[in-house]
Amino acid sequence: MAKTRISISLEPEDAEAIKAVAAEHGLDVSAFLVMAGRKEAARLARIAAAFADIDAALAEAEAEGDALAWPPATGPDVDADEAARVRSEIAAARARSAERRRGSAA
Repeated sequence: MAKTRISISLEPEDAEAIKAVAAEHGLDVSAFLVMAGRKEAARLARIAAAFADIDAALAEAEAEGDALAWPPATGPDVDADEAARVRSEIAAARARSAERRRGSAA
């Protein structure tokens, strides 16, 4: 099977710690990092799967919210400055939510 070479940069103390732990377990650095990477990838996949239903429900709720008119067609009068402030806060909250989702997917 063909192999692919990947280069990484580490702080010297991290490199030494990895080398030491790998050696303690009879592994070369490459084998140790592959093992650790596979384990972490599997862990992150389990976390993503555990939250998939919740993430889908949040995305659905956000899509429904995007379709709502602001200010509502019925209800108390809201002045233009207040409506603009609320729209800005909602947009900021949505941006933070999207950023967290992108961060968890990375």
